[in-house]
Amino acid sequence: MTGNLFWSLVILILGACIGSFLNVVIYRLPRGLSVLRPLRSFCPACERSIAWYDNVPVISYLLLGGRCRRCRSAISLQYPLVELTTALVFLMLFDAMFVARVREGIGHLWTDWPMLAAHMVLLGGLIALSVMDLEAYMVDVRVTWIIAAAGVVAHTVWTPASSLKQSLGSAAMSLPGYGGWIRPGPLEAMVTLAATAGLVLGVLLFMRGLASGPEEVPESDEPAAEDAPQTTEQAVQFALPVRQRGGWHLPVLAVLAVLLVGYAVVVGGIGRPVSLAWLDVVGTERVETSRTGARLLTHPAAIRLGGGFVLCFIALALVASHPQPVADSEILEALEAEAVDARHNALWEFKLLSPAILLAAGAGAVLWWGGPGVQREIAAVLQRDIGGGWRPLLGLATGLSGWIIGGAVGWLARIVFTLAFGKEALGMGDVHILGAAGAVAGWPVALIGFFLAAPLALLAIVVIALRRQSRALPYGPWLALAFLGMCLFQDVFLRYARVRWLLE
Repeated sequence: MTGNLFWSLVILILGACIGSFLNVVIYRLPRGLSVLRPLRSFCPACERSIAWYDNVPVISYLLLGGRCRRCRSAISLQYPLVELTTALVFLMLFDAMFVARVREGIGHLWTDWPMLAAHMVLLGGLIALSVMDLEAYMVDVRVTWIIAAAGVVAHTVWTPASSLKQSLGSAAMSLPGYGGWIRPGPLEAMVTLAATAGLVLGVLLFMRGLASGPEEVPESDEPAAEDAPQTTEQAVQFALPVRQRGGWHLPVLAVLAVLLVGYAVVVGGIGRPVSLAWLDVVGTERVETSRTGARLLTHPAAIRLGGGFVLCFIALALVASHPQPVADSEILEALEAEAVDARHNALWEFKLLSPAILLAAGAGAVLWWGGPGVQREIAAVLQRDIGGGWRPLLGLATGLSGWIIGGAVGWLARIVFTLAFGKEALGMGDVHILGAAGAVAGWPVALIGFFLAAPLALLAIVVIALRRQSRALPYGPWLALAFLGMCLFQDVFLRYARVRWLLE
């Protein structure tokens, strides 16, 4: 318990500090500024550097009363809220992986920390992308590339024996659950490796076409570079309200910070009434699924993690309901202007993807024709241990398969529905988000999260309507929220679904 409490507090502080850095990313990238120059944060109003003692996450905001020490200009609520949200999400990840232990194949910090680090990169990046998407309808794919690279690297170095029970598509799927991280089989691994090579080949073959092709280069959801806010005066409209009547935001932020510390203490073991792994609730017994579902919902881990997820949804819905009249009008005009060439752009993207599709289909055909013998040989190569239980080829295939399948789900939906309806169905930034999520958390998180995002967005529309606000609603933030939910609950959901299927 003492160890859990120590690491919970470390994760809490780390999350708040990372959230402070994310605020720099959120402010600078849409304005065309360097994230590294200047190194120190500065006040957007007076543009003076902020001293280190005025840059302590959340605490400095409270002590300064939400104002710059030098010019006394009000500071946006966005800064402490992003810091608190990042700290909360990181704590929930630590809780899910190492306390409640609801992710298959993960449970020991000293061996599984690469997965925690990769998921922090994923969800930290998604927080930054969500705020930028809500403010300026922009998804900077440089962030998604960093996330995807972190996922592939983490999986390549993370292949402990505890994560391999269900590796390589094994048929041993006895309840409860697989007992390991979901990894690609030989066929899936070779198809995704071939698709990756095809993507590289497609970019090389059509590089000139990218330069002379449609105006919308698949790198961002922003309407146009010249429309992005470039000055402090223009950027004010994209910030959350800086002050509220009566100054209620300061005590509310203080209460939220205290509650977050309390969450860390509970996760650390003090006041935690049940220490059993949450996954143990769904066992091998043929019990009534309604009784099992009730036990899951009333488990302390469900209350902690579910409560945190609901809080994230409420915060995101309230932020999304904040009017952005200039950005809304610009994105709607851009969508109308691009609708004329939407089908043409989709066909051009399909042409770019054709080498990946052909190579993936060819690899699948060869393995299918080769039969079980060829697949066993490939499985042996993937499983090859080069020392200390490290299987780098298996890990690399795991990360790449998540990236390819996640991106393919989004790109397929984009092309099919764009061709069907003649309007852009899904932004390219959202496709990159799907691929990045798959590279880190696995393709089931990307696949199920893609479908879960739609009802979350619809529910948010209801919240916005109740507040009598009106605005265009980007899809990226709801993808991010859906991925958070799946990172926490995927294996519980899959295991419970298998129990129901077997019983019914």
